[in-house]
Amino acid sequence: MLRPSLARRLCAVVVILAASATSVLAVRGHQKPYAPDAPAYRQKGAADAPIVIVEFSDFQCPACRYAVGPAKNLIALYGKDVRFIFKHFPLMQHPLAKGAAIAAECAGRQGRFWDFHDLIYEKQEDWSKDTGGTNLQDYAKSLSLDLAAFSACIKDPSAAALVAQDIKEGNDHWILSTPTFFINGKRFIGAPNLTGPGVIWIDKILKKN
Repeated sequence: MLRPSLARRLCAVVVILAASATSVLAVRGHQKPYAPDAPAYRQKGAADAPIVIVEFSDFQCPACRYAVGPAKNLIALYGKDVRFIFKHFPLMQHPLAKGAAIAAECAGRQGRFWDFHDLIYEKQEDWSKDTGGTNLQDYAKSLSLDLAAFSACIKDPSAAALVAQDIKEGNDHWILSTPTFFINGKRFIGAPNLTGPGVIWIDKILKKN
């Protein structure tokens, strides 16, 4: 038989644990499910695809450049079953990444986001040394963008606001490195995890469906 003092302590512990569990369930019940979105020009695939892959990326990040090919291969492999969404997450140690993200937004407004995306990753070692941003203008010209509209967009606060919105979303999801991928809400960091455990996760989801 328990002593009265010990019994009271145990009862108090049970009450605290029960209250904590109730609080956790209440918080979970009020949390909205992760429903990523982005401008249409930063998305690939059908809106009703069973697999949604979200990439948080930094244009000045070498690991992100490396991930471009594997990500494309994955999209091609699963075809209509995948919707891919690109999110900007320029890291503080990459001082030119935010400017590149804004430039990509401006290319997107002219329907050339993915072309600009591929080009600035391909030329990453060149423009990332150019603090004046002239290379980004040259890339816009090479894609036959309207340069006046592109330059005006670069100065438009709404373009920067879209990048800031992605950064906030990334911070809210505790992203610490790039590229970080979410596949139907499950986190995978780096290209090797995307094409390794990520593929296993995708196959598991598709089998359930």
